[in-house]
Amino acid sequence: MATAVASARAISHQHVTSNLPGRRRGRGDVGLAGAGAGAGALESRSFWDIKMESVQPTESLGCRYIDLPAEIRLAILEYVFAGNGLVDGFKNHNVSGGLIFDEEYAISKSLHPLMTCRQMYYDACLLAFQNTAFVTNSLFIANNIPERLSVLHLKQIAAIRSITFVADARHFRKLIDWGDCPFGMKQLQLDTLTLVLHKSSFWHYLFDFTSDVVQLLRKLEGVRRLVFVRNDARVKGSFHTWYNRLVGLIMKVDHHERYNRSPCNPEKVWWQWNFDPIAQSICLEALPSKTQIAEEAYMSQMKPLMEELQASIENEEWNPDPRVRNGT
Repeated sequence: MATAVASARAISHQHVTSNLPGRRRGRGDVGLAGAGAGAGALESRSFWDIKMESVQPTESLGCRYIDLPAEIRLAILEYVFAGNGLVDGFKNHNVSGGLIFDEEYAISKSLHPLMTCRQMYYDACLLAFQNTAFVTNSLFIANNIPERLSVLHLKQIAAIRSITFVADARHFRKLIDWGDCPFGMKQLQLDTLTLVLHKSSFWHYLFDFTSDVVQLLRKLEGVRRLVFVRNDARVKGSFHTWYNRLVGLIMKVDHHERYNRSPCNPEKVWWQWNFDPIAQSICLEALPSKTQIAEEAYMSQMKPLMEELQASIENEEWNPDPRVRNGT
């Protein structure tokens, strides 16, 4: 046994030393690879080359995406599109001055993975739509959203959870035509619908549309959260003041439709409202319709909301228009 060990050491020493840099090969120096190929071999490979070759697999261990189990593919896709929900198309979050529309936002960037292969598209299309904010900063496209969505499959439309569009007077006039669903499309079941005021040198006269917005809110379904963003636009009478008038009219109309009409006409959807002075946004969260109760109990129920509105009115920003103070 000692003889065998000594022979192995001698062979290993002979091979390693024969490949050391700067050593001149002699006639008797034959590497392991050369010995296997014949005594006439001119070069022998290094010990490390042979060692690495010995651990190389004979077959590739790679696996195609399409060959993976459905559960693993779904986990991969959830990871790929998880970050889409963090992008909403706005800049200046939590910064004084309010949210600003990101003109460089493009939905195509969030949907690029769908172009990888056909199987990826089939597997991930609905998941990608659920996690992506559909945003348009074009007034023309915003005026034709139903036509744009009509090219999609009904399941793809139903998968959309967030739509944001820039709006001016033309778009506010169309709100009343929606009926009881966003854009008149019952397939839409949105988590968030955001209207962004178009920023320009022109003024927004939101008070002209307060009544239409209230009528829409009383029956609008398929939207969990409705948001209005000022976007540093010019609002006649101030954005905060319009919020107060909107909330006041919501409560006034609700009381009138419940107790001054016969038969009673309660709302289909009630809303919880909030004004964010930093983001300069109005957020309305959908709630179930209130139950029908006696008028006295109703007034007691609404009292905290009216007190909250009164406090908000007292904190309205100063309006430079003298006609407000003159009562005109």
